[in-house]
Amino acid sequence: MTLTIDNVSNWHPEKLGDAGEQAKKVADGLDGVVGKGVTDTKGLEDTKAWSGATGHAANTRMETEKSRAGKVSTELNALQTAFNEQVHLLQSAKDTVLRLRNDAINQNPPFEVSADGTVSAGPRIAEIRRAEGEGRGGAESAIVSEELEAARRQWELVLALQAAETAANTARDGIRSAVGKLQAAFNELGDPNLGVSQTQNTSTTPTATTSTTSKPSYVTNSHHGSGSGMSSGSAYSGATGGTHNATGPMPTGDVAEWIKKAKAKLIEMGYSPDQIDERALAMIIEHESGGNPLIVNDWDSNAAAGHPSKGLMQTIDSTFSAYKAPGHDNIYDPVDNIIAGTRYAIDRYGSLSNVPGVAAVNSGGAYQGY
Repeated sequence: MTLTIDNVSNWHPEKLGDAGEQAKKVADGLDGVVGKGVTDTKGLEDTKAWSGATGHAANTRMETEKSRAGKVSTELNALQTAFNEQVHLLQSAKDTVLRLRNDAINQNPPFEVSADGTVSAGPRIAEIRRAEGEGRGGAESAIVSEELEAARRQWELVLALQAAETAANTARDGIRSAVGKLQAAFNELGDPNLGVSQTQNTSTTPTATTSTTSKPSYVTNSHHGSGSGMSSGSAYSGATGGTHNATGPMPTGDVAEWIKKAKAKLIEMGYSPDQIDERALAMIIEHESGGNPLIVNDWDSNAAAGHPSKGLMQTIDSTFSAYKAPGHDNIYDPVDNIIAGTRYAIDRYGSLSNVPGVAAVNSGGAYQGY
């Protein structure tokens, strides 16, 4: 068994609940957006603004995308359930281990408890021997009793650690399974960056548009085998402290709200408002994660090295930990991720405008990962 009491003490099962809430929020947002798209498209045909074979084909296409998005939404809700189920199991396992440890060390005199669950009655036996030196008898019987009590406590603690390790493995496997099903549903979606063929026969039902890559293009185009938080490789060599703003639209919807909250926190931390370009952040978020705060890059060199990029701005754990704001500790929380990603980008490139992908798009090129 490799799990220690210190490992269990550092667990934060409640963060799985937070991640579950984010999954539910994404599912609700997806249902709302797709539902509105279906309704609006149908409204165009109903009002004769877009009718005939083309209008019918558009409605058919939207219903197809609604069905596919519905699968993603279902798996997002299943992911929330998986997170919530593990919260209670892990918290119960943690509580049991810490209760047994604390009960042992809070005795007077205390039992000694090692990280691996070993319990010693050393301090208590020392007290017995001290009392024996003062003329009180029965030392050997009392020592045997204390050793037996230490062994009993150790047995309970070791069993609790084994149960905690089992709970951790169960949580890992359950969440991996849910994530795998979500990824499979996500892979069935058409690539939003590819349009329907201009030569398509609109008198027939349009077929699904699929990407020629195994991942969405906003992923394959943005990382190129690297990702945020990498210490190797050369940084962008453009001028630091650039004053030009990013091209592209201002953020909307949830992304706009997340950026607004992150910007407020960054200003509170001492950053100038003009350092936090909403257009640049929206561009980075769109290309790095497609606006999905729960996405994990499991196919590039970071992932192969055991530290995959995560969240809206695709930060690895070490980068997130280095640049997160106090009290903003959840890499899957969109606001927390934006704060850390922004601080990293400004620290490394001088400004958001100098992030390689932003600079490339501003110059008419293709986005590249940072």
